[in-house]
Amino acid sequence: MIGYVIMAVFAVVFLSVSAIVDKKYQGEGVDEFVAAGRKVPFGLVTASVMVSWIWTITVIGSAETGYTFGVSGGINYAWGAAVPFFVFIPLVITLRKKMPGCTTFVEFIKIRYGEGTSRIFMTFALALTLYILLSQGIGMGVVFSTLFNMPYKAAAAIPVVIIALFTARAGLKGSIINDVIMFFIIAIIFIVTVPIVLKSINMDDVYTGLVDVVQNTDNPMHNSEALNMLSGTGFRYGIVSMVVCMGQVLLDQGYYSKAVASVSTKSLLFAYIVGTVVAWLPVPILCSTVFGTSALGLGATVAGGQLSSTSDVAPYIMQLVFGGGLGTVMFALMIFMTGLTTGGDILSGAQAICTIDIYKKYIKKDATEKQQTDFGRLMTLVIGFVMALIVMFFEGKSILKVDIFSGILFAAPCASFVAGLIWDKVSSKTAVISIFVGMAAGLIAYFAIPDDNINYFIGNVCSLIVPVFVIFICSLFTKEKYDFSIMKKYVPEHIVNINKEGR
Repeated sequence: MIGYVIMAVFAVVFLSVSAIVDKKYQGEGVDEFVAAGRKVPFGLVTASVMVSWIWTITVIGSAETGYTFGVSGGINYAWGAAVPFFVFIPLVITLRKKMPGCTTFVEFIKIRYGEGTSRIFMTFALALTLYILLSQGIGMGVVFSTLFNMPYKAAAAIPVVIIALFTARAGLKGSIINDVIMFFIIAIIFIVTVPIVLKSINMDDVYTGLVDVVQNTDNPMHNSEALNMLSGTGFRYGIVSMVVCMGQVLLDQGYYSKAVASVSTKSLLFAYIVGTVVAWLPVPILCSTVFGTSALGLGATVAGGQLSSTSDVAPYIMQLVFGGGLGTVMFALMIFMTGLTTGGDILSGAQAICTIDIYKKYIKKDATEKQQTDFGRLMTLVIGFVMALIVMFFEGKSILKVDIFSGILFAAPCASFVAGLIWDKVSSKTAVISIFVGMAAGLIAYFAIPDDNINYFIGNVCSLIVPVFVIFICSLFTKEKYDFSIMKKYVPEHIVNINKEGR
């Protein structure tokens, strides 16, 4: 019953917060609903960026990398997941400068490449929303079913429904307020539980076990590079992590919404740097080392062993240390809150796309702003409830493997997005060709290469890099040049609060 009680308590808290936010800002327009009026200060954006990038996979998946790759796993996970933000930050700053009236990146794509291409990017953005909700649901389902013996289906589906109900009513403002609250709770839980785990586990036994993993070829988890910080397989995973996260960052409208909502470009710049590098970066490194390598060194195995899948590594260590005590409950709370904040972030982004880019443009051209926001709320609920059903069928799936495969799908559009903002010779046809050629190359490499230790790496790299070459070669033969001044003149169909810097 503990798992159900935790979910029930947070459902009440979340829905109460959403009701308060909705009541306070009732009747405000589209820009307030999806961009928080473009006046969110540095501190709130920083906390929101940090916790929205702490996925359930940041804890569970990084622990899995420590178990799979050894001591190099966490570092490679961390740098790989951080690099995309150093593409995103100058990208979104340039977008704010060139197109101050823009709220969603789909608006930019439409102005830059045209209606057809914008629909392709919209499809990718909504597909990413479905995937991220799926991954958060899997993570929460694994933890609650492992720690509290809840049925996986209920443990995975209930949180996704809570996320949908909260985000539908509260919008971006509610999502940011929730992120700030969760920032402090997650930080406290992390600071309390990790030292206890380190103190409780015999590190000498862990090290001895890791040495055996390296030297003993009969060890079921034999890995000759488990104690090598410069592991080649670990570094390959770091590159894959970068590719996977590139698509997840650049196609997540939630991050653009926060960037647009920032009160100034300077505030945006420092908020994203502090939120990712200072606050977020240590989290996967610690989780990989404390949970992943500890489980590897202690001899936990999947086939007929202590783990039902490699995604169980972090819950296994917490259960080993705390049993069914307070520490286990705190860990479950942390995972639950990371899933809720990340899910809320991606759903608020999808909400913005549904509100701005779909309803008035394709369904009701004379829609009022209230009708637009109502449609955004409705679609948030539809997406959430659909994914609550789908996540039930992913029991026992490795969250890390699912994440790695997603990189092939979502990395392909990144090159055309970036190139379209900085190079005037990239045409719409070139952008579309690059996307589908890149995705095809990645999928062919993944399924055609029989070696599972390399196919995921080649597939992800092809999906990201092949479009770059396609764009470069095709653009050499393109005579047309795009006039970027068109973006400056863009006026959205809803009232936008552009600050002085934007003017």
